[in-house]
Amino acid sequence: MRSARRFGRIGLASTLLYLLLVPIPVFTGGLRPGFVPLMLALYVAGFALHLWRIRELVDSPGRPAAPWFTITASVLGLAVTLTGLGSGALGFTWALLGGVLLGDIVGGQRARVTAVWVLSATVVTGVAGWWVTGLIYPTDEASQAFRVMTVAVAVLYVGGMWILDVERLWWLKAVIDLDGARRTAAELATARERLRLADDLHDLLGHALEVVAFKSELAARLQAVDGDRARAEMEEVQRVARQSLSEVRAMVRDTRATDLVAELAGARAVLDSAGVVLVVRGDPATVDPTARNVLGRVLREAMTNVLRHAEPSHCTITIEVVDGVARLRVDNDGALPPDRDDPGTGLTALRRYLHEHAGRLDAGLTPEGVFRLDAELPAGAR
Repeated sequence: MRSARRFGRIGLASTLLYLLLVPIPVFTGGLRPGFVPLMLALYVAGFALHLWRIRELVDSPGRPAAPWFTITASVLGLAVTLTGLGSGALGFTWALLGGVLLGDIVGGQRARVTAVWVLSATVVTGVAGWWVTGLIYPTDEASQAFRVMTVAVAVLYVGGMWILDVERLWWLKAVIDLDGARRTAAELATARERLRLADDLHDLLGHALEVVAFKSELAARLQAVDGDRARAEMEEVQRVARQSLSEVRAMVRDTRATDLVAELAGARAVLDSAGVVLVVRGDPATVDPTARNVLGRVLREAMTNVLRHAEPSHCTITIEVVDGVARLRVDNDGALPPDRDDPGTGLTALRRYLHEHAGRLDAGLTPEGVFRLDAELPAGAR
């Protein structure tokens, strides 16, 4: 995302550079007397209109132009193109501004609408430009040949230069849409997993809790009339409760079991597909198997945070065992400002999880602007 925005801004800046070359005829004496104030006024108005529209499209890619902008840009683009053709020998350069304004109009429109606009603008420019140049060019063969050339170049500018910013903004919007789809897919996968766990827990605990409730009520009623049977019923309640608790623990252990080696391979594949350069330091095989399971969950949550709450270009994972303490450190250079609407609970849960295993977790920005997650856990090295 960060790279897409950077290259998009570079492309838009290059278009502005092209537009700055348009007034060259003013400073080279290529305009007819009396055209300088008019052409400069049209140029400044068109340039300002283009800047306004580009800012709107950068903030909201794919947003169609408002009706007032469409009308104003159409009139201004046609005026600057035709007036430029009648202003002098190099007047066709002003058509570049007309082509850029056409791109501002069709930005965010459907392909069919864009095709109609471009075709119409090209035809109008060719017909009207031929008529305007016919008023100022002599009828000799050389002048008519130059007239054909100027009109043809103007039509080429209008019919081709509109795509400069449209293509860049379309590419930026496509990247944003893909990133949004990826985040949505991750959220849907999480929701499906939660639903599956809810179904499993319902199937596992529903019957057991019904039995516990029934036998507890029965034991309460039998307490006064048959103490031995009431005691037997309560023992059965204890047995069902313990069995259900063991089954829940087994289900959670099977579902959440993680291994640092497997999670590291998954992190490499995910970051590689996201275009993030991954550097791994250390060997996860040196960590005790129990610690590998704990740190595997830490790495999984760290990768989730990197993909959902950062836009990194480089990520470094360091694994080491020093004096019987296993350490996992994850650094990424793409930390984003915290989202106040969605602060997240992953790091809080990880701190609690490591604390239960006599470990600790530190996370935050370093002075260099790198987000660092540092987890330590007592574990022997193999």
